Amino acid sequence: MTDQLLDHLRRHAADETVPELDLEDVIGRGRRLRRRRSVARRSFVALVLGAVVGSIVLVGVRGEDSPDVGLTVTSRLDESDTRLVSAAYRTGGAFSRGDTLWFSDPDYSVDLGVTIQLMYYTADGVIAGVTDDDAGTARRGYVYVGTDGTVRRLHLPGKVVPGADAQADRFAYVTKRGPGYRIHVVQASTGRELTTRDFEARYTWAGWDVPPVGLTGDYVVVGVDGAQRVINWRTGRRVADVPGVQLPSTGGGHALGSDLGWTTYRVGDSARLRSTKDLAVYSPTDEDLPPWANNELSPDGRYVQTTNTFVSYDEKKRFVGVTDAATGRTISDPRVYVTEVASGHRISLPGHAQTYGWTPDGRLIRVEGSTITTCDAGSGDCTNRRIEVGPGTIRMAGRYLGS
Repeated sequence: MTDQLLDHLRRHAADETVPELDLEDVIGRGRRLRRRRSVARRSFVALVLGAVVGSIVLVGVRGEDSPDVGLTVTSRLDESDTRLVSAAYRTGGAFSRGDTLWFSDPDYSVDLGVTIQLMYYTADGVIAGVTDDDAGTARRGYVYVGTDGTVRRLHLPGKVVPGADAQADRFAYVTKRGPGYRIHVVQASTGRELTTRDFEARYTWAGWDVPPVGLTGDYVVVGVDGAQRVINWRTGRRVADVPGVQLPSTGGGHALGSDLGWTTYRVGDSARLRSTKDLAVYSPTDEDLPPWANNELSPDGRYVQTTNTFVSYDEKKRFVGVTDAATGRTISDPRVYVTEVASGHRISLPGHAQTYGWTPDGRLIRVEGSTITTCDAGSGDCTNRRIEVGPGTIRMAGRYLGS
């Protein structure tokens, strides 16, 4: 674990605050259907317990430690569009700006009335970390936003970062429990807790009160000291650890581990599947410096995105530049490498560690200004679409600490 990554994690902790589908065809069909209706349905409601208004279902559930974030929801989703929205979401992902969340298409939007900080994929919606402080520095609350228009306040303590399964209607989070910890597995669309599992392990490294967590299939992966603890949440049984001390990066029954997350493992027996170690960079002048690479697994577990550069921002969070992680030299044309786990096939695209997020089905998504770019992770072919220009920070789903 490098000092730069640890610093990033500690700042974040201190802030606390599938079948292949034709994306353009999915979006086109949705727009044609909406034009035939002639008038888009919009619903303006305040979050109340069990309210049903138009095509939106809103349910408020607040725990004792959950921040009381007030939501005022405006939706452009219609219940009859659910299949189209869901298909667009799988292939085009989710992104936000300010208090507005889009499911891939600019027409498929939900305004929450609060600043959206983070988004995590589930099968048919996102877990969104939100705050009613425009500066984004207040304690964070969480809501579920479904592709069917459902908006649900979630019962999560404020100081947790959940792990979600993009292939299932579930997420997990960890709380303190006596001398150890408790895993909570929750059905995302209803907020119903499915089970809890207790465990004990040493955890000192990330800066949060509880260790970070990932979820894939029947397994919860917890980033404790020494190695990543893997527990079958259905049975409570501990299975083979995933090597490495890191933020869990999980999906499709796989998890990243080893030094710098450069090995993909099968979760359950920790069989080694693929390595991207060859992309790590080493200092040409100091043999004592460790190598560097940043690896992220796609939500469906099919691809690994690797960068070997550092990104710099000034005190106002404005982009400064990209440097080689080994030499410190400025790089004018950084590259992102994408490796297929099954075959080892690799492509590269222009960009750096903050350029791309993921869609639920393993495509790359990039947002620049009002242009949304989606790229096939196997071929590198990309398509563009546009959203209206507006105020606020663009954020992409599919990244553990946001974008």
